[in-house]
Amino acid sequence: MKPSIVFDVNETLLDLSPVRTWFTNRFGDHPDASTWFGELLRLSFVSATTDRYVPFPALAAAALATAAGRTGTSIGDGDISHIVGVFTTLPAYEDVVPGLDLLHGAGITIAALTNSPQATAETQLQNAGISDRFDKIMSVEMVDRFKPHRSVYEAAAKTLGVSTSGMAMAAAHDWDIAGAIASGCDGIFITRPGQMYSPALPEPTLTATDIEHAAHLIIDHYS
Repeated sequence: MKPSIVFDVNETLLDLSPVRTWFTNRFGDHPDASTWFGELLRLSFVSATTDRYVPFPALAAAALATAAGRTGTSIGDGDISHIVGVFTTLPAYEDVVPGLDLLHGAGITIAALTNSPQATAETQLQNAGISDRFDKIMSVEMVDRFKPHRSVYEAAAKTLGVSTSGMAMAAAHDWDIAGAIASGCDGIFITRPGQMYSPALPEPTLTATDIEHAAHLIIDHYS
């Protein structure tokens, strides 16, 4: 049976290069985008673990303030609003459209699942020109917890009308894959540049270089 394939959004479908460019232009890489994004993920993990939900944009602003503070860099409200704007206009990787079209052609349900708010997710995918390729766009706002909390994947499966065993999560982040596997889903790791899968985590079901490659593997694996 073909599972429903659920895609992470940021860095899996959408290219974060514009964010990196903005950080370089604005701060000269002190802090850099990786430091900011890592702090953002850290805050989301703490939020999920402590059951204290703070919307992703607020966490993003807090992460920027922390990352800048560590390097003695001052920021203003304009920096925060600007980075949010950059985040909503990220381009899709070139492999995304052909990959999604292959899955659609194979009759596979595809969805997006992100830590971003629902409205932000819809705007991001609309601006990237790929929103109409998803059967469902979902946000962690369903449960007010961030991935990789188990409840997020369970809620996504319920929304799609399947069990977690009937869903596979595709992401460029090993922690997202690990959370999905712990919830009973399959996991498809996308090896975007700079991303590595930790040997400390459960092995993914499939590993692909990009979305088009993943589509071919999915179709073959679940046929």
